[in-house]
Amino acid sequence: MAVYPLPAQNVLNHRRLIGAAELLSRRQLGQEFALIDVREFSQWQAETLPGALHLNVYDYFIPDSTVAGIRGMADAFHRAWQQLTISDNVTPVFFEQQVGMRSPRGAWFAQFGGIDNALILDGGLDAWVQAGGKLQPGTGRSAVVIPDSPDALNSPVYHKDLTATRDEVLNAQASGAQILDARRPTEFSGEFAHECCHRAGRIPGAKLLFWEDVVQNGAFLSAEEIRQRAEAAGLSPDRRVIIYCHRGARAATVYTALQLAGYRQLAVYVGSWHEWAEHQELPMLTGC
Repeated sequence: MAVYPLPAQNVLNHRRLIGAAELLSRRQLGQEFALIDVREFSQWQAETLPGALHLNVYDYFIPDSTVAGIRGMADAFHRAWQQLTISDNVTPVFFEQQVGMRSPRGAWFAQFGGIDNALILDGGLDAWVQAGGKLQPGTGRSAVVIPDSPDALNSPVYHKDLTATRDEVLNAQASGAQILDARRPTEFSGEFAHECCHRAGRIPGAKLLFWEDVVQNGAFLSAEEIRQRAEAAGLSPDRRVIIYCHRGARAATVYTALQLAGYRQLAVYVGSWHEWAEHQELPMLTGC
């Protein structure tokens, strides 16, 4: 794959959503879209949007949030993307049943991989059906974003500014960046921990914006409502915001929401708490 220059983050295309009615109308006018179902494989096989491809972006977990690890993540995404054989001039549209943590993660992966025109179907498959769209069994191409392939790319294309390494998170305060936790409040306080995590708590200095507070009825809140909630959480649009959750999926939902609200200096710490908790040398806090 050829390497090509990427635009700076502040000039990226920030339109991230498309409504079901608009998608239906534009398809009827002959505009081409690559519809990408990011639900479970069995759900896609049972029924999906006509002609939709399938891509598993949810099960990927970065082995190590270092510069090398992020480069490997870009490689993993591009290898999966190549399997779908989507033309460069076609707009990808990621969808799930309703907007949750999968379709934003798919769109984030695409943006990270230099595919800046990727959209999210707001309201998901349910909104498509409500708008009069038809469904059919999924029979096209399917791919999975997985790490550690022997066929690694030498120079994968990616926006490195859309991610944060573990060291960048550790040094966020010194660099002027803000850290944002997208998990539920009980994870933030340390009252709840996933079985895979040996420590419970949060990254010191993190602010809290629960990912379910930026969506409602399966679709994103308005930009104004999101901005109000972001400001209430103490986030500044003038500072870099590094978002994390448990394994990087919920963070992508908040990432998209903040984009809609006008925030431009955004990154996802993909290793998230799952990685942070396993490094006993890293600091943590508990309590409210």
